[in-house]
Amino acid sequence: MIFFTIVYLFGLTAKFYIAVEGLGLKCLRCDDVTYPQLCMNLEYCSGGDVCSVQRYRKDNGDVRFWLGCLPATHCAKTPNKTVLHSNKRAIHGSVVCNDCCYGDLCNVEGCGSPAFPTTRGPVCFNCPHTLNPTDCHHVTVCGTNELCYIGERPLFGQRYFTSHCEDIHVCNNHISEPIVFGKKRSGLNARSYTPCAGCCHGDLCNINCNASFTSGTVVNTGHGTTTKPNGQEMPGNYAFYVHQGTTFNGFLVFHNITTNEGSSYNASTGEFTCKFSGAYVFSWTTVTEYGRQGDLDLHVNDDVVGTSHTDSVGGLKNKDSSTGLVVVNLQVGDIVRLRLVNGTLNAEYTTFAGWRLDQNVSFHARVRTAQLRPNSSHEGLVFQDVVTNNGQPYLSGNGTFVCPVSGLYAFAFTIEAKHRHYMVYFFSNGGHKLNTQGVWADSSSGDFRDTSTTLQLFQLNAGDAIYLYSGDRDAKLEPLRSTYSGWLIQPYSGMSLPTPAFMEQLTSTSPATHSAVHFTREALDTTGSFHYSTGYTVPKNGVYVFFWNMEAYNNPLTSVLVVNKRPYGSTVTDGRATHYDSGSNVVVLRLRANDIINIVQSSSADGDQTIISGYMLYE
Repeated sequence: MIFFTIVYLFGLTAKFYIAVEGLGLKCLRCDDVTYPQLCMNLEYCSGGDVCSVQRYRKDNGDVRFWLGCLPATHCAKTPNKTVLHSNKRAIHGSVVCNDCCYGDLCNVEGCGSPAFPTTRGPVCFNCPHTLNPTDCHHVTVCGTNELCYIGERPLFGQRYFTSHCEDIHVCNNHISEPIVFGKKRSGLNARSYTPCAGCCHGDLCNINCNASFTSGTVVNTGHGTTTKPNGQEMPGNYAFYVHQGTTFNGFLVFHNITTNEGSSYNASTGEFTCKFSGAYVFSWTTVTEYGRQGDLDLHVNDDVVGTSHTDSVGGLKNKDSSTGLVVVNLQVGDIVRLRLVNGTLNAEYTTFAGWRLDQNVSFHARVRTAQLRPNSSHEGLVFQDVVTNNGQPYLSGNGTFVCPVSGLYAFAFTIEAKHRHYMVYFFSNGGHKLNTQGVWADSSSGDFRDTSTTLQLFQLNAGDAIYLYSGDRDAKLEPLRSTYSGWLIQPYSGMSLPTPAFMEQLTSTSPATHSAVHFTREALDTTGSFHYSTGYTVPKNGVYVFFWNMEAYNNPLTSVLVVNKRPYGSTVTDGRATHYDSGSNVVVLRLRANDIINIVQSSSADGDQTIISGYMLYE
């Protein structure tokens, strides 16, 4: 049935929307989320239940949301009180708002939270393998160039259903053909069915699989094959950002796609396939928790070109994160993907991003054997193993990048420490520290490893020499995961307009509240678009890349990058074991002019190492 009536029940607003018949209301279901839009779990309500959202203040002052189904009679009986008893569990805190509504997913916008934006892709079911489509209780918001997909796959003698977002162009390839099983695949004893595989448009539409089946059980022991491109160059802009990965045969598959410019990332296989040869940047972030460790490798075809280690072992450190970044040259048909080598990762915070570079100046190098710091600040830390060196700007003998042309540049490095802690900074032109935005790696408490990453932007002149140096005497870079990268964003010329780019720093400890971070020192802003109190206002339509690093001191800390109050990507860090700890992330988003970008923290962030940087990739 369809309702558009708004009624008022005992002082509470109840909104009525379109509901799908057959399984009751489908409501978002989460216990403790920062924003309702972050809730990607779903439950089917019982008869007489409605969707509800409740905003409550925890004992430590944090504001959180509960979402789920509630009996309609309970909607008028949840005034402000210490413990709210839902039909699932008790929420400890002071309830400040309770809204009820009738309609699938309607509780995303209760208690002052904004609804899903009108310009977006559909909200789709998102489950890798379920025995029945209605067994799926996870959803995701698709990109504007995507549809909802549902497909069927025989596995180990049983039919499983897969649902996720799919690029609109890939949807045209999902054509179901009959599968036959039996003697010689013919005759009276042969059994066949047509497996469903298709796309649909509309929120939660991928719940029905209208395949026609004959009697009997079908077993398919064959293996799927991947069709690779024929080698033809397809010039264009390529960038992607995906999150919440699951593993399949050891490789990570990200069904939640936020950005997929050029449609090169495949949500079914977890593979980025190069369509346009050139230099590419790839970055990934992982989180472990409660004493677990995890190792990820970045593969280009069968070669490992990057690796990361995340370690939450020991003491009070409940969570740890790491960010890896590489610059690598690709040819048409090359396949890039992430492989979980060992350990256990938190899928909620695992992200993967990549983009093609337009300029022909870029490099990536890594430490082959452990490196102690040089005796003089006139010398740089040496990254001996050169993976990429387009334009030959990097000198592996002394670890120095020599700027070949004046312009705007991006530099990134990751340091891994073991049994020690130290700070690393950018230096230039013979012993001059470029800024105070260093990177602190701290593994001093126990037999731990710790990695820290930064991505910073600089305006350089031809001939400038950039290298890394640490003032700490015991600084020692661990091999393989300690890396140094850089690339030209835009060469300077008298005729070109500046690329929108900025970099901001927090110079003192932020308040210990759930709030937007007010960055207090500006290092770069080519278009005057950043304000410390309001954040970054996007100056023009385009695809942007953002990096941010959050430093915690003696406290756990999470942060979210928000666009117009909608969250994209998180950082996780915990400084209780080693006092200081950092967490970072990289996101790639298509934005519109006047969109507002902020970083929202869960608690206090430490100054100096807490930064944000970003620039426009292309329109």
